[in-house]
Amino acid sequence: MKCPQHPGMVLLANIHRKYPGIKKAYQKVLKAEAGEADITSLIESPLSFDRGASADIVIKNALLFDEKGGTLKDIAISGNLITQVGKPGAIQSLIDDDTRILDAAGNSVLPGFTDSHLHLSIAMNRLRGCNMEDVTTVDEFKKRLREFADKKPDEKVLYVYGLHYYDPPIIPAQDCRHFLDEIVKERPLLVFAHDLHTCWANTQAVELAGLLHPLPPYPPLIEELDMAHNFILGSDKMPSGEFREPEVYFFVSGPIAAMFPRSITEQLEDLETVCKQLAGLGITSVHRMALAQPSQDLSFLLMVLELDHRGRLPIRIATSCASVADTHMLYDAQQAYLVRAALSRARRKEMSMAELHDYLVELLKDSGTTRQKAIEEIARKDGATRKHPYINRVKKATEHIHNIIHKTYVKSHARRKNPYREEKLPEFIRDICKVRCDTIKIFMDGVIEKKTAYRLDQNPEEGIPEFKQGELDALLEYADRFGMQVAAHSIGNGSVRSMLDAISRARQKNREIDKNRGHRIPHRIEHIEMCKAEDIPRFGKDHIVASMQPLHERPPVTMWHKMVPEKDWDSSFAWKEISGDGAVIVFGSDWPIVSCDVRKGLHHATTRQPWVKGEKQQKLTIRQALDAYTIGSAFTEYSGKIKGKIEPGMLADIVILSDNVNKLAEEEQPEIDIQTTICDGEIVYENEKV
Repeated sequence: MKCPQHPGMVLLANIHRKYPGIKKAYQKVLKAEAGEADITSLIESPLSFDRGASADIVIKNALLFDEKGGTLKDIAISGNLITQVGKPGAIQSLIDDDTRILDAAGNSVLPGFTDSHLHLSIAMNRLRGCNMEDVTTVDEFKKRLREFADKKPDEKVLYVYGLHYYDPPIIPAQDCRHFLDEIVKERPLLVFAHDLHTCWANTQAVELAGLLHPLPPYPPLIEELDMAHNFILGSDKMPSGEFREPEVYFFVSGPIAAMFPRSITEQLEDLETVCKQLAGLGITSVHRMALAQPSQDLSFLLMVLELDHRGRLPIRIATSCASVADTHMLYDAQQAYLVRAALSRARRKEMSMAELHDYLVELLKDSGTTRQKAIEEIARKDGATRKHPYINRVKKATEHIHNIIHKTYVKSHARRKNPYREEKLPEFIRDICKVRCDTIKIFMDGVIEKKTAYRLDQNPEEGIPEFKQGELDALLEYADRFGMQVAAHSIGNGSVRSMLDAISRARQKNREIDKNRGHRIPHRIEHIEMCKAEDIPRFGKDHIVASMQPLHERPPVTMWHKMVPEKDWDSSFAWKEISGDGAVIVFGSDWPIVSCDVRKGLHHATTRQPWVKGEKQQKLTIRQALDAYTIGSAFTEYSGKIKGKIEPGMLADIVILSDNVNKLAEEEQPEIDIQTTICDGEIVYENEKV
């Protein structure tokens, strides 16, 4: 189960692909000159530090990791850096009256964990919603929802997440609205399935979205893209309240989100809260993956920069900007590069925080407008044709989507006064800013279970892969030329191979640029659930990062295994093989869809067993698994010289456990608590129970 793309952008992208006038103009875009390459080295230089500086924090009796059980050390932290690591008692001279002493009591002390694939925006949305993951009966559902509604009298919209499918279903498809109205009637209510592929809405939500009328006619884009079958109708031919697939339920959830947006202040609070939750799990860095909505990416970046500048960000965030598979994909990539370049200027003190904020807001205002203008131009020039009789209705519908996106992600930032000009905040970005944006995130395919993965053993569904090979090659060459890392959601072995091919071609085309830059760009392939055996060695050979999620793998028999032939199991979720030959593997979770508890990930990665007798062993050693959560992820951020290890000169990002981490490789997962989390030299979490 994976996070789906932003449905509004998927709808717009599908329209852009369908209209020949836009497609014709697109060919010119693909052939356009990329411009002068950016050969700036992105690798962070080692940090200077004073070995004799008085320690702000000393961790005593720290068990530093090795496969033999560990070695006891004391660790000195001054400012945000580790300044000394020595035998117990060896750094006593660095302790003064102001030093905070932490006694690890012989338990494991590790570099702070990095979750290399999660979705903070979704986690923020779910924070104030009702969780139905463990609900199995109608009575339980009704009871929990009523209690939730009673506890949230001031919430203008009620959101519910995690409901599973059952037979019979908890919410009846043909009578959905009326069933939900009996529980919540006066406020809009949206219930999302655990896999985010279905949404159930009460009458108030359907009415506010403008859909409370007999169907057809359906919304023009639904007719144009042939998705009417995903609107479930009642006996009166009106929407029953059940909407299947994100691109369809967006016509309800999108307008509701635009009508009742959360304020920037509320979003900052929610972002801080979810980051604190992650810190409580020993996570000090995350890689936030975009979901195909460039406006959302810029909105998020503005908020996370502000949170960091206010001293309220407890972890590091490497975020990304989406490029969507349509006529404007290179425009998306260019915008991502402009964001990265602006952050670089701000880090060099060439741009103040106030100037950076204004610049990003202007980019945000412009994001998505070119897509809408292209539709308007086709309607103006060509008008209605026999092939596309709905062009004017489509234009109106895409305007509707554009307005929803604007109200949801742009309007609040555009109207807000620049906080760096209004308040007495530091003029420039912090020297070691906790925020990075070096990555372009794309989707190549969907998931195995929904038959939307791009597989070499099947004829692909329409629209899969999302980037055709020529488009993908153009995007990778463009991004690589400007030093932008591309991270591609690739589930099926066809998507994996397409990305491997595109990266290899970009490397070949830009080899002189890499030589002048001094390094290659560590492009990433995300998920890699299926991979042909002959493609596995290419990860190490071509310097490609494998970004995988231990808790996505599960033993037979699930729907996944029923849909993938057994002959392909041996090279599925192939952690062990892919990590060979010098390849870099990084681990993440896909949170909040899957647990982000690194302890569970470490245990599963080190105890996994072959699915069938004679199959290859793909489990990792505890060292390999830990590296995937620390050293490997630091490498992908160009930060291998400043984080990911417990050594003098490294950033003080540290987690203290309540036991020996080696025990997580035992068959039965032990109870090991997170005792303390330190990020940037500050204690950001302490377990009061330990």
